[in-house]
Amino acid sequence: MRENNKYEKILAVATNLVNRKGFNGVSLQEIADKMKLHKSSLFYYFRNKEELLLRILEKPFDEFWRNFENIVQNDQLRPEEKLKKAIENHLTLLIQYQANSSIFLNELRCLSPKNQKMHFLSKIKSYEKGFENIITEMKRDGYFEGEDPRLVTFGILGMLNWVIRWFRRDGRLTINQICDGFYQMITRR
Repeated sequence: MRENNKYEKILAVATNLVNRKGFNGVSLQEIADKMKLHKSSLFYYFRNKEELLLRILEKPFDEFWRNFENIVQNDQLRPEEKLKKAIENHLTLLIQYQANSSIFLNELRCLSPKNQKMHFLSKIKSYEKGFENIITEMKRDGYFEGEDPRLVTFGILGMLNWVIRWFRRDGRLTINQICDGFYQMITRR
């Protein structure tokens, strides 16, 4: 149990540092120093610095993916409800894992092409395709007339991901208000 706690603490310290300084701006020595550990102790938990980044990126991504898959596959929901829930899921987790999400959006490119492909690229494409399918379903109901579903998808995801840059927990709008506002903006005919 204590080992798991130390692993989580190392991950939290590394996440904070990488979020502030970027992946290339942080060394394993700096992480070890913050943890008051010898650098070699980190290798008990992670094979190398890239594996540490991989674990930082996986933490929220698996939850994003699992929740989104449940929304897309729920036949009880109308397409508009799927979009609303997808927006809520995306923004809620983006803010819940704000540092990890920021690292994902900015530092994914620091993973080797092999690790990008093996762990993320197919899921990212499926995530985008899931949004695109929702948009296509909504087009049948008169939404997004004349618009390319892929373009609408990228527009929505860009808008949602940009929230990481300006959202403040003590700001004027709550995450729920932002979700509702974006949904209204997107679905206005």
